[in-house]
Amino acid sequence: MKIGMPQLFEYDNLEDNFILAKKLGLDFIEFNLNFASCREGLFSDAIKNLAKEYDVGITLHFYDEADFATYPEVARAYTVLLDKYASLGEGFVKQINVHLIPGPVVTIAGYKNYVYEKEYDQYIKRLITNLQKAEDICHKYGINMVVENTDNIPYFMKKTYKDLFEAGFRFCYDIGHDYLSNYIVKDIVNTLHLPLDEFHIHDAKNRTMCHLSLGEGILDLKWYKSLAESHNAYVVLEVKQESDLVSSVPLFKSL
Repeated sequence: MKIGMPQLFEYDNLEDNFILAKKLGLDFIEFNLNFASCREGLFSDAIKNLAKEYDVGITLHFYDEADFATYPEVARAYTVLLDKYASLGEGFVKQINVHLIPGPVVTIAGYKNYVYEKEYDQYIKRLITNLQKAEDICHKYGINMVVENTDNIPYFMKKTYKDLFEAGFRFCYDIGHDYLSNYIVKDIVNTLHLPLDEFHIHDAKNRTMCHLSLGEGILDLKWYKSLAESHNAYVVLEVKQESDLVSSVPLFKSL
């Protein structure tokens, strides 16, 4: 198991992330392509050079909004972007994380209805086809790809997980997002042997709050750590400010 941190929003300087990672004894940093500094750092080789200088591994978080089940023209654009940044990460980026998006919602009398659920057969065909293209791109550059659960995912996505599992994909388990989704993924983990190559660990409470510092919520962090160890996974302690990482890293290591 490897323990890492996310690229921090509060830092304007890429190197500050590496300095903190070394100070906390972390194995890697997950840089975020939503941040211009990440994109610029890949183009300039700054991330690659800093990773070598500080001896810190690198993973990438793809665009939050990237939906590989969406309209074909948009999905193609995401694969072009993925190829662009995966090529820049060749030789040093170990893993790329993409979101599993629940898609468009139609609210009727206060109740959310999901277009992807209504059109499931077309949806899952598009999703699997485009994720396979995305995975092929990542593998071309020697990078593993994982699919992450977002927060408040609807119940129909239990079927999505089963179909993606049977199609051979690998996964990132975000435990706080799952708490906000009433443990849909945990139920799946307990019935299918999902290949979990990455975990996003943070605390949560009140069914509304996640990405809390470890110990500030109600999650059974020890159980999740044990699960991550059993999968020899990359674990991002996904608390998103320096002070939370400083308190969370030793707590996690002591579990």
